[in-house]
Amino acid sequence: MNEGVTIAFLIIALIFGGIGLVLFKEARTHRFWRQLVAQNDMRAIQGILDQEIDHWRTQRPPKDVSAAVWSGVQGLDLVSASAKHVRVSTSADPEFGMVGDERQQVASSLDTAYATALRLVEMIFYDIPNFRPDDVRVDVYTTFRSAEGVAEALPILCVEADRGSAMSLDWNLPAAVLAREFETTSNRAPNGEPRPIELPDDRFADIVAKTAASNAEEGKSD
Repeated sequence: MNEGVTIAFLIIALIFGGIGLVLFKEARTHRFWRQLVAQNDMRAIQGILDQEIDHWRTQRPPKDVSAAVWSGVQGLDLVSASAKHVRVSTSADPEFGMVGDERQQVASSLDTAYATALRLVEMIFYDIPNFRPDDVRVDVYTTFRSAEGVAEALPILCVEADRGSAMSLDWNLPAAVLAREFETTSNRAPNGEPRPIELPDDRFADIVAKTAASNAEEGKSD
């Protein structure tokens, strides 16, 4: 009886010891990546972002997200990043659905742009492991056609969000309501359709340039 109890305790100890070892290694890995991000190591930051973006591109859309919005999420491009910020761009199209017996437009490309941009802001702030940027910027484009019928992608929305404002938000609110808490640039025509906008200057351009120059110098010294 005593021997059986001893064996049982040994098995339990081994199980808990194994779990503890796994948790310790995982915590050490997370700490390692966070230190690299804090040091503004662009290779580490790029790797973290690329891995998460690839994950989003293969992920099935959540039930509360339309196909048009999720298409914009999966089509994002990383423009720039540092330890403190992320800037991405994507595109948005009008959304169509059945209204009675007819298929009609139920959301303009600007409506889709707002929903896509705010979804990306939330995901970048909260869903990326080992990386907590203070600022996120999302530029959204859509297709316009000239009088000659030539298609051109032009910006229709820019959302610049900061973590301090994001932390106090109820993310279940409509995207247009959430956007009021951030710096937003858009131009909606009287018929609800978007007009092209001039994108704001990139507040982090100097940081990106300095980081690139610093990394280049380090590469030469290696």
